[in-house]
Amino acid sequence: MKFILQGEISFSKDAENAREDLKEFIKEANSELLLRGVPENQKKEGAKITSWNIEGALLKLQIDSGHRVRADDALLRIKKPLGELLGKKYHLGIRKMHVNCYQIIIPTQEGSYNIDMELARSLPQISDFKIEENRVVVELHNLSESELRKHIVNRIIKHVTLEKQEEEESSAEKPTDILTRQVTKATPGEIIARSKKIKPLFKGDPTEEAVKQGWVKKFPGRGQWFYGPQLVALQRALEEILLEEMVYKMGFMECLFPKLIPIPIMHKMRYLEGLPEGMYYCSAPKRDPETFEKFKNDLIINKEVPIDLLKEGLKDPSYVIAPAQCEPFYEFLSHEVVDEKELPIKFFDRSGWTYRWEAGGAKGLDRVHEFQRIELVWLGTPEQTNNIRDESIDLSYEIADKMELEWYNEVGDDPFYLEGRKVEDRGIEFPDVPKYEMRLSIPGQEKGVAVVSANVHGTHFVEGFSIKEARKQNIWTGCTGIGVSRWVFGFLAQKGFDMEKWPEIVKERVEKIRVPKMVTWP
Repeated sequence: MKFILQGEISFSKDAENAREDLKEFIKEANSELLLRGVPENQKKEGAKITSWNIEGALLKLQIDSGHRVRADDALLRIKKPLGELLGKKYHLGIRKMHVNCYQIIIPTQEGSYNIDMELARSLPQISDFKIEENRVVVELHNLSESELRKHIVNRIIKHVTLEKQEEEESSAEKPTDILTRQVTKATPGEIIARSKKIKPLFKGDPTEEAVKQGWVKKFPGRGQWFYGPQLVALQRALEEILLEEMVYKMGFMECLFPKLIPIPIMHKMRYLEGLPEGMYYCSAPKRDPETFEKFKNDLIINKEVPIDLLKEGLKDPSYVIAPAQCEPFYEFLSHEVVDEKELPIKFFDRSGWTYRWEAGGAKGLDRVHEFQRIELVWLGTPEQTNNIRDESIDLSYEIADKMELEWYNEVGDDPFYLEGRKVEDRGIEFPDVPKYEMRLSIPGQEKGVAVVSANVHGTHFVEGFSIKEARKQNIWTGCTGIGVSRWVFGFLAQKGFDMEKWPEIVKERVEKIRVPKMVTWP
């Protein structure tokens, strides 16, 4: 790659008197400072200030470089020594550095880089994109010093360039799909355990039957339902079994996790890079009585909700509603030091809804936008972490067997924490199998409904949230999500709605309820 940067350095006052010293500084920088760290046989891959001029308090310059010392790094590299030189002799201070135009020339001939052309054209940070013979030219405009220090140039390049091998495997694959195969020692989607065949007691659509019998009613919000007393009674019974037969048996302690998650926490989790379109975002209202007075008056007069006025009264989004439920656990441990003797730390939460935006994927009672879960989270040594995950899966088998449900377990093909991550980003340790997913079979359907997602994260969250062990021992995190709403759906799909035919372990726990009848419903 080649880099051509046209930028400027603003001084605190006219710098014309410093012209000769600047000339000597640039000469020395080109021969030493901008080649520092470059092997002797690769000097062409360093950086060089190829032209410059002083215009009052402005130093305009062009820097050309190869990949060893990129032009943006070179600009940052000269700031401190230049400031020291001019400050002592001329009392000149550097006010700011700015890049007007930055060209990145990327070779595309065989054996070079593959470019995601569509992505490059769509990125708002890329001002111009040209395809030339055996190369593409990317242009970035108006970059601040802050943006350079955040290394956004490197990330843009990395984001739009593809490894040749990855592109050949499947042009439709996401980085997550590729990474999942790289870190998972088993085959994603492979079924590793299965129950015996069990004849279902019900053959219909559980959602349609639940609506017909008045157990649920569709709520106006997409992917939402009003769950009536009968269904809730079943859910509480299943939840009680799951708590007794797994959660308490494994020694997890209950906590109450917040459900409004600040956006910076989601950023540390890497969720914003992988699934920004899969979350609900929350905005707090501004302290602006005048705007809300206009809102109320418009509402009263027009009898319609004035959404535009409402938007004016809201701050920028600052939270998401919990999409994974485990987020607060990692923030709770953030920057804490733990003692290996006290490990593992095992918490669980069952205090509220989990929210995901499924867009067009929402359907029935099995794929909804808000759902109930029990979330198990833990921190321990790698061995402890794997053992806890495996135990949660083994106990899930036993629970399903006691409920006389047909099930199978497969190697997960979409570990949630790999979204947005690429292996080369950081030195993350991954488990051999990041995710197992246990499913209850659905009569008449090839794919069952996922009721347990058991994950080991390696050092992904330990590194992201700066969690340390007192003697620098290796520690990992893990989580098992128990989809209580999904257990209810899978149970009804196999066992139906006649309580008398339900397995005794469930039937004995379901509270008998008399539901008031309405003239118009169900």
